[in-house]
Amino acid sequence: MTERFQDHRNGAITDTATGLMWEESYAYAESGNYMTWYEAEGYVARLNQKKLGGFSDWRLPNKLELQSLYLMGRTFESRGRTFELHIDPVFEFGWGSCFWTWREWLSGALSFSFDHADLRWYPKGSPSATVRAVRENLNPSLLLKPFAEAGRGA
Repeated sequence: MTERFQDHRNGAITDTATGLMWEESYAYAESGNYMTWYEAEGYVARLNQKKLGGFSDWRLPNKLELQSLYLMGRTFESRGRTFELHIDPVFEFGWGSCFWTWREWLSGALSFSFDHADLRWYPKGSPSATVRAVRENLNPSLLLKPFAEAGRGA
C-alpha cells in the first residue's frame, strides 16, 4: 500500500491527499457488468443501506474527484497481468475502467475512464460505465493538489 492511501480494512479507503473516502471495491467487480447511470444511483443507495465502512453518506463522485485518483505513468497489475489502468493498486480493479460521475444533463451523464483519462457523455439509460462510490465533501482546491504535484515530478 502507498502512503497516500489508508486502507481501513472495512471496504473503505481514505485518500490522504484529498481527504476523500472511497469504496475499495466497485460495482463492476461485484456484478461483472457495466450499468446504467440509474443503476449506479441504486448501487450507491444500497451501499448506504448496508452502511459500508460504517457510513451512510456515500454518493457518486464528481469528475474532479475521479480524476484525482488517476495516476499518470502508472499501470495496474492484477492476476499476473499488466493493465493500462492508471490507479493505485490499493483499489480493487479487474475489468471495467469507465466510471459514472454525478454530473447529468438532459438524458446523459458524464463518465471518466481510467485507461485513457477520457471524459465522455453517455445516455443515462445505457449500460456504459460502473461506479466507485465516494464520501465527504471538501475544498475543490485540494483535488488539484495531486495534479500539481504530479506536474512537478513528485
